[in-house]
Amino acid sequence: MTKQLNTSKSNSLKTSDQVKLILQEQGLSKVFNYNEYRLFRARAKRAFNKAQAVAKMFIEEYQNESDLLEYEF
Repeated sequence: MTKQLNTSKSNSLKTSDQVKLILQEQGLSKVFNYNEYRLFRARAKRAFNKAQAVAKMFIEEYQNESDLLEYEF
């Protein structure tokens, strides 16, 4: 049983990877950097979902710099 628990833990994404995925979905993949990530993570230390909270902070900070603005539709 311990072996099963360890393998499921290793398959989960790190918080930084989750934040990157959320930002990518929002078209803000280029704004991620580890300095601000560490700052936002410290601010969100009591949040239930840290990845969502950190991603929200990035989105609020960089809402006008979407990757999607570069594409013609």
